[in-house]
Amino acid sequence: MEKTINILIGLIFSLTVMYAQNEKDINKFGFIEIKTDSMNVAFFVDGYFVGNHPLNGPVPVLPGFHEVSYIPPDIQNKKIRENLNEGIKRVYVAENDTLNVFLFYDHYLSQVESYEKELRIQNYVGISLIGVLLFVLLSIF
Repeated sequence: MEKTINILIGLIFSLTVMYAQNEKDINKFGFIEIKTDSMNVAFFVDGYFVGNHPLNGPVPVLPGFHEVSYIPPDIQNKKIRENLNEGIKRVYVAENDTLNVFLFYDHYLSQVESYEKELRIQNYVGISLIGVLLFVLLSIF
């Protein structure tokens, strides 16, 4: 079911891009010009792949808030999103406006792996502390 919803959303996004190509309707859209400090970086807008750097032109989007990133949505979780704030930008695009977004690419995969490892260690320490606390409480009574 979730896969079907994602396919439908992707189709709607694709139709939006095609619809934005009509010159008479171009004023109903905003555009995001994405740049980075590295070559061949994959870009995502609202979780959908829009191309690799350098892009051929700005990405047409509906006016409103959008999330621009180079981090694939399948490896994002809340903690990683908080720590990689230079790779994920939440922006507002106005109608008939082009917004320039610059993402700093700093070997995000190694950063993601280190953050995931750090989260696992934090979980193990927390579970161990709870176990020790329970042991102490049960040994007292």
